[in-house]
Amino acid sequence: MYQRLEAGMIAAMNDASATAFVVSQGEELLTGQTVDTNSAWLCGKLTDLGFRVVGAATAADRTDAIADVLTRAVASADVVVCTGGLGPTEDDLTAEAAAIAFDDTVALNPEALEQVEAKYRAAGHTMAAANRRQAMLPTRAFIVPNGRGTAPGFGVTTAAGTRLFCLPGVPSEMKAMWHEVVRPALVEEGGVAAPRRFLFRVLGRGESQLQDLLGDVIAGFDGVVLGFRTAMPENQVKLVADPEVPADRFDAAVDAVRLLLGKDAFSEDEDVSLAAAIGELLVARGERLALAESCTGGLIGHLCVTEPGSSRWLERGFVTYSNAAKVSELGVLESTLEAQGAVAEEIAVQMAAGAREAGGVEWGIGVTGIAGPGGGTEAKPVGTVCVGIDGPAGSRVRTLFLPARGRDMVRRFSAVIALDMLRRQILRLN
Repeated sequence: MYQRLEAGMIAAMNDASATAFVVSQGEELLTGQTVDTNSAWLCGKLTDLGFRVVGAATAADRTDAIADVLTRAVASADVVVCTGGLGPTEDDLTAEAAAIAFDDTVALNPEALEQVEAKYRAAGHTMAAANRRQAMLPTRAFIVPNGRGTAPGFGVTTAAGTRLFCLPGVPSEMKAMWHEVVRPALVEEGGVAAPRRFLFRVLGRGESQLQDLLGDVIAGFDGVVLGFRTAMPENQVKLVADPEVPADRFDAAVDAVRLLLGKDAFSEDEDVSLAAAIGELLVARGERLALAESCTGGLIGHLCVTEPGSSRWLERGFVTYSNAAKVSELGVLESTLEAQGAVAEEIAVQMAAGAREAGGVEWGIGVTGIAGPGGGTEAKPVGTVCVGIDGPAGSRVRTLFLPARGRDMVRRFSAVIALDMLRRQILRLN
């Protein structure tokens, strides 16, 4: 959560004339089997556009439950965004529920059917009969095209003027449809005066450090508010201002924060991850990366290949969990292992250099450590991790002493810190 929002900004948000409501559905959300990240993401995007989000609700997979939530939502807000329930199975009930809520009926929509059939034709498959269900929409609905999946979204404008957008529950599809269709429609038709916002994604500084670094500086820019959010080990710094704040004043505040953050800010776009930022740096330099992972078990590679286009800069990865694998795959010296053990700075550097040489690339990362819950000693407790970087800027190594708050946390922190160390080494050459 944001740690500080000045009273004036909160009042301005509460006085916003345009309101929004977010609806999600699915038994898996209500039972805790799946975390509802869609609603949180949409609330943030709607707020960024200047809407005041007045509510969010999750409905069970029952037509009456979904219809009830939609009825309450459209009565409460100017815009409603609903996710989920657009698939081909019997528990995908959004269209039927929307028809009930708005005194309509569902019918086969030829445009939607063509979109679904086209997806299957493009993939060289025949559409199953069950997929016709995805084209059964309220008769007064308009289509929201889905460029990434088979389920078309749809929208309805109520008699009172409330705009309802129903999108798939698959996050990648929902986000693409938001950016391509919903957001432009809201900006174009809504006349919402969105607040000015700017985001910095930061590694290497805690919230209290960021407050001390930036608080007094931002105080000199009237109307600009400083906020912090933590997604450990990352921290986010957001600047917010009413639309009435002059653009040059807001831009000057952004420049001041950028200067103070320096290399600790790895991105100025919430959709650009650390791995994506590193990929951009490597591609710009025409360089590639190889990975050698022990305690992280391939997590660094996972973070890299999650990013589209990572094949342009990620060459290969080794998961060398045993000492024998470190020796045979990466050329780690047996004598060093015998003298120092597997968790040592020299081992991490040798792993990084071995991965780089094996891949014939410019950069290598090596990570070795004790993720727990067992395996720690007094000299090397759980959470001890050594990270090595080898490349054109030379070698760099660091020993981390991470809090023993669970195996997953140690692995995640190690992976992110390793990538950030690489980023800073690359920046030394830029």
